[in-house]
Amino acid sequence: MKKKITSLCLLLTLVVNIFACSNTNNVISAKDLRNQYLTDSLKNLSYDKHLDISVGFWNIENMKNDAENDKLRALIEEMFNITIIPMSVTWTNYKERYQILMATDSLPDVFANLTISSNDANDSATYTQMIENGSICSLPEDMSPYPALSSLLNSVSYTKYNDGKYYAIPRCAFLDSELGFTDAAMLVRRDWMNNLGYSDPQSFDEFARMVSAFANDDPDGNGTDDTLGYNVNTLSAIGKWVMLGITPECNVYSWIEQDGRYVPSWSTPQFKEVVKDYGYLYKSGGLDPDFYSKSPTTIIEDFAAGRLGALEYKSSPGTLLEIKKLWDSHNDKPFEECVDILPIFPAPDGKRYSNSSSIFWSESYISSNAGDEKRERILALFEFLLSEKGYMLTKYGIEGEDYIKTGDGNYQCLLDTQNCELKTLLESKYPSMYMFSGLATWGGSWTDFEENNLNKLLYGEDTLAISRKSAIWYSENTTQLTRPYSFLMFPKEASDLFSTSVVQDKLIQCIISSDDTLDCWNRALDQMYYQGLEDYIERQNEAYNLAQS
Repeated sequence: MKKKITSLCLLLTLVVNIFACSNTNNVISAKDLRNQYLTDSLKNLSYDKHLDISVGFWNIENMKNDAENDKLRALIEEMFNITIIPMSVTWTNYKERYQILMATDSLPDVFANLTISSNDANDSATYTQMIENGSICSLPEDMSPYPALSSLLNSVSYTKYNDGKYYAIPRCAFLDSELGFTDAAMLVRRDWMNNLGYSDPQSFDEFARMVSAFANDDPDGNGTDDTLGYNVNTLSAIGKWVMLGITPECNVYSWIEQDGRYVPSWSTPQFKEVVKDYGYLYKSGGLDPDFYSKSPTTIIEDFAAGRLGALEYKSSPGTLLEIKKLWDSHNDKPFEECVDILPIFPAPDGKRYSNSSSIFWSESYISSNAGDEKRERILALFEFLLSEKGYMLTKYGIEGEDYIKTGDGNYQCLLDTQNCELKTLLESKYPSMYMFSGLATWGGSWTDFEENNLNKLLYGEDTLAISRKSAIWYSENTTQLTRPYSFLMFPKEASDLFSTSVVQDKLIQCIISSDDTLDCWNRALDQMYYQGLEDYIERQNEAYNLAQS
């Protein structure tokens, strides 16, 4: 049955691509495109000179390899009189790749990178490095042609460098800050819970017993010891959901305000409870014994293939769709009958908390080598992508070809999506959609969770229902954490001793150690204080306070 569905999806993809090719003769002039899609401020800019613009972005090999039949890409390139030169990087190599390109003065004209929005001081130090060595250019003082972009920058005015200029273009993550709770979620095998008689955990101890049972009590009933309890898709986010019920303010490895100053969350007494609990999770078998050595791809595959019972991940409709597509390739049993999103259990104070994330995650930068003409064209592209028409184009496709607006204000899909989610079909038809939909803003708004026909087609009705149910529960039943984002985005001093990655390595060593987990962590903390942690903390606070005065 799975093979038939896959074949049908491929056939539908071929049909829509043929349809797209058959319509390429209906050429619309660049001027008409600008009149149709661009705001008045963008229409007034000059597009006379054709420009080649190189773009660095994650995993855009398909866009790079299939430009000829991509009508969406052709439309945007025609509109702005540009040719996009894609430069693909991966999630595992992008930081090192950009460092090499910076050293060789060959950065792409515009590229997405993680710097000031990272919880690692060494990443924010890269931001300072790029500015001070002249690798990236500042944004113009007059941003009036780009009102949406200007409004976004004004909302994060703390991202200005100490010369008073903006260099980073935020990749907006959550158009509604409340949706930060979707950034920390626990996907769970609800069918395994039912098989073993578990209801939603109401404490860390109950969660630990449940995931231990997933690993040890044959939850799938096949008589074989082949299941795992809990894992997180990436080590850099370990505990992001679980810690909400242990010590909420520490649920990211960043800085928190305590006793009138800012300190790393992992240096606080509260974090020791996290260390102790994760040591217990590991030793009881609830935490995947190989959690520290598996790649994100392998961990997600474990869940999709039925080996893992609880996956700490995200809960937006698009994220669930990616998991579901993998699930469908491994299982005949429907995804929606087996998978759910757990409500968070209460913290020790009795309250239920939800994650808070910055309104943006990662940033885009314009290379100094791009020059003024390219900078203006790049900013015009970003302004368009932030607009309603840009959002609709890069998420739902071309109006009149992929969908139409109906008289009642709703949208009607024109593509045959039988047995295929619309998102899958559109990204096959337009390989550039993945990049264009994520270059200026990669998150979403509450509109993504609405139960309308287009969203049901885009993500799948059952996937949308699971995500929507969880979002409403978290909105109605949790208190969202607050974070000192002004300090968090302030560039920190690089450190080989106290970076987040170094600290997480020490945490992992303690979790898997045969020694007492907490004793191991206390020794690690003592060593960091001996190496100058207190002085490092003081210097970051002094630098920030000086910049604010």
